[in-house]
Amino acid sequence: MALSISLPGKIIRCSKRIFFFSLLIFIPSILQSQSYYFDNYSVEDGLNSSKVYSLLQDQNDYIWLGTAGGVSRFDGINFENFTPENGLAPKGVRTVSADSRGNLWLGHLDGGISRYNGTKFEIFNPDSIQLNSDITSITETSTGQIWFTTAGNGAILLKNPFDEIDQISTEVFRGKDGLSDKIFNSLLTRDGTFYCLTDVGIKKYNKTDNKFDNYILPDLTKYWMKTVMFEDSNGNLWFGTYHGGLYKYLTDKEKMVIYDRRDGLTNNWISDITEDSQGNIWVGTWGGGITRFSGEKMTNFTTDNGLNASYIQCITEDREGNILIASQYQGLSIFKGESFITIMPEEGLPDKNVWAIQQDKKGAFWFGTNKGICVFDPLKSGKEKIRILNREKNMIDNKIRFIKEDLENNLWIGSNGGGVFQYLIDQEKFIFDSYLNQLLPIDHIVNALEIDSKNRIWIGANDRLVVWDNDKGKGKTYTQIYGLAGNHITSLLLDSNGNMWIGSEAKNGLTKYVAKRDTFIRISPENELVPKTMAEDLNGNIWIGTTSGVYVVEKDSINKHYSRTDGLLSNIVSVINVDNNNNIYIGSNNGLNILNQSENKIYTFTEKNGYVGIETKDNASFRDTENNLWFGTANGVTKYDPNKARKNIPEPLTHIKSLKVNYESRVMTPGMNLNHLERSLIFDYYSICLSNPGAVRYKIMLKGAEDDWQPETKSTSAKYSFLAPGKYSFRLIAKNSSGTWNSEPVTYDFTIRPPFYQSWWFILGCIILALVAVFVFIKVRERNLIIEKQILEKKVAERTAEVVQKSEELEQKNKDITASIRYAKRIQKAILPPEDSISEAFILFIPKDIVSGDFYWLHLSDSKQFIAAVDCTGHGVPGAFMSLIGHNSLNKVVKEYGFTEPAAILDQLNDEVSGTLIQQSESDEVMDGMDLSLIVYDYKTREIQYAGAYNALYLIRDGELSETKADRFSIGLSSIKVGQKFTNHTIKVKKGDVFYLFSDGYADQFGGIHGKKFKSRTVKELLLSIQHMSMNEQKEHLDKTIEEWRGELSQIDDILFIGMRITT
Repeated sequence: MALSISLPGKIIRCSKRIFFFSLLIFIPSILQSQSYYFDNYSVEDGLNSSKVYSLLQDQNDYIWLGTAGGVSRFDGINFENFTPENGLAPKGVRTVSADSRGNLWLGHLDGGISRYNGTKFEIFNPDSIQLNSDITSITETSTGQIWFTTAGNGAILLKNPFDEIDQISTEVFRGKDGLSDKIFNSLLTRDGTFYCLTDVGIKKYNKTDNKFDNYILPDLTKYWMKTVMFEDSNGNLWFGTYHGGLYKYLTDKEKMVIYDRRDGLTNNWISDITEDSQGNIWVGTWGGGITRFSGEKMTNFTTDNGLNASYIQCITEDREGNILIASQYQGLSIFKGESFITIMPEEGLPDKNVWAIQQDKKGAFWFGTNKGICVFDPLKSGKEKIRILNREKNMIDNKIRFIKEDLENNLWIGSNGGGVFQYLIDQEKFIFDSYLNQLLPIDHIVNALEIDSKNRIWIGANDRLVVWDNDKGKGKTYTQIYGLAGNHITSLLLDSNGNMWIGSEAKNGLTKYVAKRDTFIRISPENELVPKTMAEDLNGNIWIGTTSGVYVVEKDSINKHYSRTDGLLSNIVSVINVDNNNNIYIGSNNGLNILNQSENKIYTFTEKNGYVGIETKDNASFRDTENNLWFGTANGVTKYDPNKARKNIPEPLTHIKSLKVNYESRVMTPGMNLNHLERSLIFDYYSICLSNPGAVRYKIMLKGAEDDWQPETKSTSAKYSFLAPGKYSFRLIAKNSSGTWNSEPVTYDFTIRPPFYQSWWFILGCIILALVAVFVFIKVRERNLIIEKQILEKKVAERTAEVVQKSEELEQKNKDITASIRYAKRIQKAILPPEDSISEAFILFIPKDIVSGDFYWLHLSDSKQFIAAVDCTGHGVPGAFMSLIGHNSLNKVVKEYGFTEPAAILDQLNDEVSGTLIQQSESDEVMDGMDLSLIVYDYKTREIQYAGAYNALYLIRDGELSETKADRFSIGLSSIKVGQKFTNHTIKVKKGDVFYLFSDGYADQFGGIHGKKFKSRTVKELLLSIQHMSMNEQKEHLDKTIEEWRGELSQIDDILFIGMRITT
């Protein structure tokens, strides 16, 4: 494809040149609609100048940039800049080189030279070197000598560059030595030959005669000056020229090949040439960007497809295979491969947000956006390459969310508010079926779209699932009634067995439609997952993306889960897809992860390594016919080519950068010994991964203080305080963006010596002294103890007799008191009516102590039945006294005074109790009283009247519970306002009504697994759940429930619960 010249001078032009030139018209039109990704850095990112002359990666993985402002060191995240204030020679740095001993040599503008030994910079200025022009190259020979070439002072050879400056021997070569004063560049080939590119041609160093000879190749241009010379891995020589294009000399064939703009080269002024680890040749130009040669294929990188610079100074490859590019005006650019290519609005998309992707049978790609559909045909050119279909042009909705191809190769489009459209691919027209869209909700929002094996259209909406049979022109709507987990459909997936998986916005929202059985089944209902996106891998497993990570369904059960702790960029997963190698692609709001199942590794991709859109749109993914993966993002559509993905990224080089002891920097000498006061250490460390700096993670361990690795972290610093004396080993490993950890840790061993008082001889002396002291102390103490024992035994005997006598007296009194209380219980029990006094009712009565402060009261007249549940202040003996007062007062008010209305009874009862307790006198004020609920059932009128003091009345009728509130004041308490009256409530009863009266002891009981109160709400739920039981069964269930609730805890109050069912 390029001009080919044989050495004898016969010019042979490739017969394909005309064809290739015609291809040049076509190929750029294909490429103009996509952008390559370059990671760009300039002064805004910390670089000290946007004019970068040279690049170098040192043995510690740092990137050094020679710039117009000095030199910058880059670790993938931060720039550290060095200037003459740090020890550099004046002026900018034009070239940077590393010698075999790890030193860096810096050639400056106007002739300065600096050297960096890994710790500090120094100006290198032997007396024998007098320079006043730019250093253009620095090269070390295999014998350890170093060549410096200049733009006006010829070449200088340092014969012993590692000796002291005053002992260094130099030799200068200029025009009189066969060279020239002006040298543009140099090359040291693998066989040790040194070449200089000068203003008078190429010069070759003659070791034998110690001079430079002219280097002439037939058919190598003599007219154009040579700017750069390069030897590739096959031994071929490449020559770049000033406006004359590129020359490649095939050494094995002794043939010259010429490339220029007619062959596709971006520019004829060549500024740099390099070769990457894959054998590709990268050619930087001055004004046209870069051309890459991959065998016979040429690829151009310019400002039209992603490169931000046209004037290239230097190109080099780092250890991971990234291409670093230094430019004249735009700083540093890093090319991280062609696996990601992005199409943005600048390339023709109508909107940057891409929600849907589909490839039609003709090979064109359909992208759904917020402003319609973009049809991208890579096989067409010019204006036909991209077509925009939208509401204005085609009467379809603009907010496209799904594009799917059916079995007849027609397309179905789902929109956000415009319903569903069909596109007939052969007729090139849209169809809007009103019958289909009438099945959708009124908002016409489509949340999911899928085509099944019968060519039916499945549409997920906000409140239903629609299945449309286009051949029959009819459809059906499905909801939870048919077995769906939820009505709000979020995602659909047709699996390889013809089953449809349905995700819905509900807890446990996964349903599978089994096509052979025509039925819906719930999947793993015990898991609270809400599917957002789904995909099937080559093993038939279903991968589900949710807001809590990724779940894997195998044989209809969930057995795997991936989240941020496993390496995902985010738990909010919006896309899942699978390629032909069974790799799982997981898109999220933070970028893209690729799970390599065979390696069990998770790879990370963000804007720093090509995934520039970052935020992946819901279900916006597609695998094309060539196994490329396409993703819709918030910044265009991105294509990922797995075949171009970088393989076998080496494990990271990890380094301990510095050490601080007690917050002061310390030189890290091997096996450092620290004293006992130097107990606080800070280690700073780093691992450079230019492929994705933000993906680097670390694990650390301090052996001697820790037995295991700490959790992985992004932090590049480890702090240890108050370390005890001992031997320690700080260990460090790092992981790069491919998930590869260091196979062996980086270690640093040190020792903290103990203080003198922790030394063995001091401790031994102290032990001996302590033993002697203890022996003497024991003997003296032993004698004193014998005397004290005798005195103590006498006193103990006397006191024991007294204690026994008191104990017997207390025991007798306790028996008397207990007997009295038990007798009081019999008296209290005697005044209580039998529990079976009411038909079809129960009375649950559980005193806290022997006697109770709660009591129930019953009275039956000719046509009325009185029932009261009373809770007196306190419990035990005080409560029992109050219960007697209350019981007698109720008898007096009802039986003697003849009150029958509950509110009047309570008003009179309040007067009786208050009078009994003398509570009207402020000087004798007490706080005794009672809470109660009282009902009067009139058999004739079939009415129940109720009044209450704090205790409510529950009625359950027809399965529903109603509560009649009590008045919020008690009987007998002195806090009742004068003239305050109780409220009377009347309830018409029905057969089957159940009434409940109770004290607060049941609801206030603590228990359960958390030791909390049972609470009234739980009492209500319990009563509703036992309505089908007989009253006796209800009593037993209430008793059993409160005992189980209480468990090992003590009963805190008396319990009284009365239930009554109306049977007639």
